[in-house]
Amino acid sequence: MNKLINNNKQIDYRSSSKSPFKLLMHRMLKAPGQLAAIIIFAVLSNILFLLGPKLIGQAIDLLVVNQGTITNNFINLTLILISVYLLASTLNWLLGLLTSRISAKIITDLRSDIYNHIEELPLSYFDSVKYGSISSLISTDIDQVNDGLISGLPQLFSGLVSLVGSIYFMFSISWQVTLLILFLTPIIILVSRTISRSSYNMYSLEAEQRGILNGLAEETIAGHTLVRTLQADQQYIEQYRELNQELYRYGQKAQFYSSLTNPSTRLINATSYILCGALASYLALKGELTVGQVGSLLFYANQFSKPINEITEIITQLQAALASAGKIFEVLSIEPVPSEPSDMPNLKVNQGKIRFDQVYFSYDKDKPLIENLNVEIPGLSKIAIVGPTGAGKTTLVNLLMRFYDLDSGQISIDGQDITGVTRQSVRRSFGMVLQDVWLFKGTILENLSFANPQATRAEIEAVCKSIEADQFIRRLPHGYETIIGEDNVLSQGQQQLLTVARVMLQNPPMLILDEATSDIDTMTEMRVQKAFHEMMKGRTSFVIAHRLSTILDADLILVMQDGNIVEQGNFTSLMQTNTLFKSLYESQFSI
Repeated sequence: MNKLINNNKQIDYRSSSKSPFKLLMHRMLKAPGQLAAIIIFAVLSNILFLLGPKLIGQAIDLLVVNQGTITNNFINLTLILISVYLLASTLNWLLGLLTSRISAKIITDLRSDIYNHIEELPLSYFDSVKYGSISSLISTDIDQVNDGLISGLPQLFSGLVSLVGSIYFMFSISWQVTLLILFLTPIIILVSRTISRSSYNMYSLEAEQRGILNGLAEETIAGHTLVRTLQADQQYIEQYRELNQELYRYGQKAQFYSSLTNPSTRLINATSYILCGALASYLALKGELTVGQVGSLLFYANQFSKPINEITEIITQLQAALASAGKIFEVLSIEPVPSEPSDMPNLKVNQGKIRFDQVYFSYDKDKPLIENLNVEIPGLSKIAIVGPTGAGKTTLVNLLMRFYDLDSGQISIDGQDITGVTRQSVRRSFGMVLQDVWLFKGTILENLSFANPQATRAEIEAVCKSIEADQFIRRLPHGYETIIGEDNVLSQGQQQLLTVARVMLQNPPMLILDEATSDIDTMTEMRVQKAFHEMMKGRTSFVIAHRLSTILDADLILVMQDGNIVEQGNFTSLMQTNTLFKSLYESQFSI
């Protein structure tokens, strides 16, 4: 699949000194113009909002001095006040619009980065995680970060400006009242910080548990037929209930801690507001403040506590967003498959002669699997790989396709070391039909042409006719335009026939058939085998088979056990002595 386009400069996610917040800020700084506009709009809109209470105080004093008479000065002051609030509201709207845009850009780039990065991760990563965790990362965690940024950024900028502006205007009226409010502020911050720290820990655990729960749900839904067949419904329901209950506990604790923040700060703010009013009234009685100034101070005292309350409210959302961002950046910090030099040559297949030379490989370094493997595969030959389950048959193919790197040794194709040519050219040289069917949601025509977009409709239909798939395709409601995928209308055998046709359309120089006909009935299998036989002509072909009757005509049979090739030869030679292959073959036909 094509990568999502992202022109952003690469960020070093592997630096341990960079927190999720710093990494998000780094992304914001890549749009300096919009960020500068956000800061300007936040400053101007909040200054205008803060100018309002002072103008209201002056208007009150005018009414007091003129004993309630509305003068021209009062009317002019009222018009100025209305204009100030209209302009402040307009700037505040622009602030919200810009923050929404920059947040959307960050999330778009982040979603593109995580998708592209996952495509570049080695297969060993997918062996160690559940697919549900990956889908949760791309969907739920990204959305969590999105929600936190969109709602949090405007309030964060506005809150900071409002705090500084309120202090300035209060000092311009009464330093005594201002100091009283500032004295109570550290108490609010201390309470908020203590609670938010506990809230962040719980949100991190909740995000992790959500991925585990999604993983179980996705696996259960994917295998729902087998689950019901084995009557394991109750078992999975109980397991899901336990995980869901644990998620509920983490979420409950996170919400509990976060819910403490706002009422706690509001209680302190209300107390400070009362003390501020009492002190301001006392100073007014002493003649140090006017009635209008008392009113302005009360406005500012309320305005001062408002951004603190808003900031403490968004702490919960920001903590949840940072917890999800931490999971995303953790995956982005995983070392991808090393990039290849731009001048690395492509693999050129002539005969398809393959050589394994002193190959060592293990998934777990403490548990050796393949040791000192040496074998030569003749070009343009049909190679069968057989052996008991877990012998390393599929692993051998994975190494050949460069899905995993060797611990040591060399694999060459027509004398070319596969590590000295591009991975893409190696994998493009093989056509694979696997036991596990993969079809995406789309039309049958789109699925068939996936490996060869240039294939014409006539070529596609000809291939389908050769394996007798054309008949059942035409019986579908919309023929080749029938959409398959989530609500599949095809049987397992029909799906596998489509994957066979897809590889035949690819027309690769080499083939790998991993139990390709395991889900097809005997009569259909005979027809497909004929199609395979024609397709294998002039190609090096590997056939991994458990049904040994399908590989009797193989030019070379490799018998694997415990990661090593213990026997090799054709069917006749392997059946002449007391071999493992002979034992496996006779066990399938014993009465």
